[in-house]
Amino acid sequence: MRKTLIFGITCSIILVACKTDQFDVDISDIQVEVKIKRFEKDLFDIDFDSITEYIPFLKEEYGKFFEDFNTIINIGQPNSMAYPDLLKGFLTDYMINEVYNKCQEIFPDVNELNKKLSDAFKHYKYYFPDHPIPKIFTYISGFNAPMLIDENILGIGIDDYLGTDCEFYERLKLPRYKRVNKHKGKILSDCMKAWAISEYEFNDSIDNLLSNMIYFGKVLYFVRAMLPGEPDTLIMGYSSSQLEWCKMNEEKMWGHLIEKKLLFSSHYLTINKFINDGPFTSAFTQKSPSRAAVWTGWQIVTAYMKNNTGLSLEILMKENDYQKILTLSKYKP
Repeated sequence: MRKTLIFGITCSIILVACKTDQFDVDISDIQVEVKIKRFEKDLFDIDFDSITEYIPFLKEEYGKFFEDFNTIINIGQPNSMAYPDLLKGFLTDYMINEVYNKCQEIFPDVNELNKKLSDAFKHYKYYFPDHPIPKIFTYISGFNAPMLIDENILGIGIDDYLGTDCEFYERLKLPRYKRVNKHKGKILSDCMKAWAISEYEFNDSIDNLLSNMIYFGKVLYFVRAMLPGEPDTLIMGYSSSQLEWCKMNEEKMWGHLIEKKLLFSSHYLTINKFINDGPFTSAFTQKSPSRAAVWTGWQIVTAYMKNNTGLSLEILMKENDYQKILTLSKYKP
C-alpha cells in the first residue's frame, strides 16, 4: 500500500522554451477527465453551530483524504471527543480565515487547472495504461503541506501557491529562494513531480550522491513526459538565467564531481549540498542555482534514454541500478 506522503516542493516563475519532439505522443483517444474537488470550500461553509452534525458528511464525501487532512493540521481524528472543538478552532482562526479569503481570490475556480491536469494524466495513462488516475482535492493547511499523496489521492495545498510576493510568506519570514516559487503556475509540475515520487520511491542499497542525482533526474524526466509543453524552468525550478548557468557550466560541474571523487560519497551533508534547495549550490559557486547536481542527473537520464532506444518510461522508472544508467548513458558533457 502506498505511504501517505506530504511534500514541500519548489520551483520558479520565469519561462524558457523547451524541446518536446521525443515526448510528442498521440493522446487524442485517451479518455481522462480530472475533476478537482474544492475541499476547503466545503470545510469553510460549515455552520459553526452544527459542526458535529456536519462531520459525518465530510467523512463520507472525502474518506481517506479527510483523515490525511486532519493529520496535516494536527487536530486528531473525528472519533475524538475533542475533535469538533479543535476543528472549530481551525476554522475560526483569524489568520486561517485571511488565508482562506486570499485563496478564493487567487483561485475563484480551478477550471484551467482541471484542463491541464486532465491533459497531464492523459499522458500518464499513455505511458502507464494500467495505473489508476488519482482523485484530486484542493485544501488549505496553514502552509503545512503544498502536496499530499496517498492511495489514489492527490491533494493540493493551494495556500502554498498564492504568489511570490504574497504577504503571508513575508510574515512567515521565508527566504527569497523559497518564496520565489510559490505561484499558481507551479502547481501543475509540482503535482506530477509529487506523483512520480510516490509511485517510484527512491530505492538503492547504497545511498550516495550519484544515486540521488539520477533518481531525481528520473523524476524530472517523468515530469517532462507528462508535461511536454512545460518550460524547463518550471520543471526544474529555475529562472532562465539559472538554467543558462547550468548549461554553460555543465562540463565544469561534472569535472568537479569527478575530480573531487564526490559521485560515490554517501555522506549525508555532502549529498544535501548538491540536491537540496537553497540560495545556491554551495559546493560549486554562489553564482550557481541550488540543486545543480539534480539538473546534471536529468541530463544523464536524458542521455541514457536517447542512447538506449526502445526503453519505455515505465522501464526507466523501475530501474534502480543508477550506476548502470550512468554507464549506458555514455554521458560526456
